[in-house]
Amino acid sequence: MKSLRVSLAGAGVACVLTCWLAAAFSPPVSASDPDDVTAVLAASRMALGLDAALGRVRTIVERGTVDVAGVPGTGEQWIDVRSGAFAQYANAGPLTQDSGFDGTHSWTRDRSGIVWNDDSADARYANQDLAYLNRYDLWAPDRGGAKVALDAAKSESGLTYDVLSVTPPHGLAFQVWIERATHLPSRVVQPIGSTTVTTTLTDYRSIDGLKIPFEQRSSTEQAAFSLKATSVATNAPDAQTRLERPESSAHDFSISPGTSTTIPFELIENHVYVNLMLNGKGPFRFIFDTGADYLLDTDVAKSLGIIGKGQVQGGGVGAATEGFSFAKVATLSIGDATIHDQTFSIAPVRAGFGVGGGEPIDGLIGFGVIARFVTTFDYGRRRIVLALPGAAAEAPADSTSLSFRFHGTTPMLDCKIDGFDGACTVDTGSRLSVSVTSPFERAHPSIVPPNANAVGVNGFGVGGPALGRLGRTTLDIGPLSFPNTIADFSSQQKGAFADPFVAGNVGGGIWKRFALTLDYPRQTLTMVANANGPTRDDYDRSGLFLIRTKAGIVVADARPGTPAAAAGIVRGDALVSIDGRDATAMSLGAIRDLLLAPAGTSYKVVLKVKDGTTKTVSLTLRNYV
Repeated sequence: MKSLRVSLAGAGVACVLTCWLAAAFSPPVSASDPDDVTAVLAASRMALGLDAALGRVRTIVERGTVDVAGVPGTGEQWIDVRSGAFAQYANAGPLTQDSGFDGTHSWTRDRSGIVWNDDSADARYANQDLAYLNRYDLWAPDRGGAKVALDAAKSESGLTYDVLSVTPPHGLAFQVWIERATHLPSRVVQPIGSTTVTTTLTDYRSIDGLKIPFEQRSSTEQAAFSLKATSVATNAPDAQTRLERPESSAHDFSISPGTSTTIPFELIENHVYVNLMLNGKGPFRFIFDTGADYLLDTDVAKSLGIIGKGQVQGGGVGAATEGFSFAKVATLSIGDATIHDQTFSIAPVRAGFGVGGGEPIDGLIGFGVIARFVTTFDYGRRRIVLALPGAAAEAPADSTSLSFRFHGTTPMLDCKIDGFDGACTVDTGSRLSVSVTSPFERAHPSIVPPNANAVGVNGFGVGGPALGRLGRTTLDIGPLSFPNTIADFSSQQKGAFADPFVAGNVGGGIWKRFALTLDYPRQTLTMVANANGPTRDDYDRSGLFLIRTKAGIVVADARPGTPAAAAGIVRGDALVSIDGRDATAMSLGAIRDLLLAPAGTSYKVVLKVKDGTTKTVSLTLRNYV
């Protein structure tokens, strides 16, 4: 199991909500001459009523009913036509969330009142595109400085569309589909990182001379969102107030008694396991992961009488997606800290994460806790310290403090990989030191060392196995350098490790060398080295990636060119015994510890193959990374 990030609040729900609610006021083009961009835009400008309306329309507000990933509710969206800024408010039960863009920062407010800026490149580019459309720059004489080309026409359901490819000066390329019969924008297609948001616009009506789509629907591979307007108004007197970024106002957390609490944790394969209570019951065993938000196993939810609503497909490190629903948990207690009324994603955690980690797990916590408490992962002492904002201890003199920005809900730092500048996410849910994304590798092919081994399974998380090569590199974070670091050079073309705006994901292999303090409101990360600091990165010496299933300890991968492959072990084999020890009675962690033994160690391994027979092989460990 590598990163356990669940990209729902960031790249899933939040990003799609932003694109969905704002893109609705993004009028595109069409015309009588399908070979002339100027004619297409001129006809569209006339159909939209821009010549008469833009001089008097300063702001627009649209209110109506929404469907957010299958959860119904109400919503409204506000647009500043002059600046392109926007704000959206969606009240949809457990998926209640507000977001906006002020021209510089993308902000999100969750249902409990926590507000943060998403300053990732994904959000910045996506919202700059939307601001460009909200200003109607595409229909300006200079097209707002954008490059605009006419693509091949499209036909669907008996209708023909002129398709414009638009690249704004500070955004990403996207498509605008214009229906030829009406000259009205019908579709906006936005590729954003590894996700594509498609927004359809229908039911145009004239408001103050401007044609506005009263129905809109946005979808990605993960989820669908829709808005049906019941009222639209221009130049509302409270528009500027509604467009402003709100301040955080969460009052749903406390520590009693005192202002801080200390919670012991288990560190297993660099994953942080903690015990907590839900709705007064438990304890339940959770992974504490900066790369995730609240996630609860389906069976645990049933045992608590919690029923999920809605349905989205959540992405993670693997290429596939997983189905998630959403529900409210009345209380979460960890140590002496309590948080009330939180929204959890519900998914089969035990069947997903549990097979990769081989340890009992009931769910994940991350952003929702750290956003409320200054959080220290003290790896050396195996403890977590949660402190109320303003009550945390001063950083010691020998500490290193860095500022970070948010990539969705995950901290992101400037970093260097093999000397190349990039941005790295901070992920306590990853067991590896650093996972290098496939787009960063393509941009800097020399970072993959010549002796990097063959592609194999390097982790297991949301979306299934994560594939990549392994090799050593130098990772730099601020003033700290980590030479000879084992890197997973991802080969993923989908999921978190295919994000073109992220260089790498830094995991527990690095963070376990520190007491790591995260202050989300101040967006600072502080590191104090512990005794693990100088430790050289170590790795499995067998070439096996094992998972625990109902069939026992099963081989998910035997990497080519490693001792496991040389011994004849193949994917699907199940471990029966190792040197006479019953593998079925051992934990997955204990078996992995055996496979970390010094090079030259040999084991007699008995395996059950797919046809039910057994085979015995000799496995001799060696360094291959």
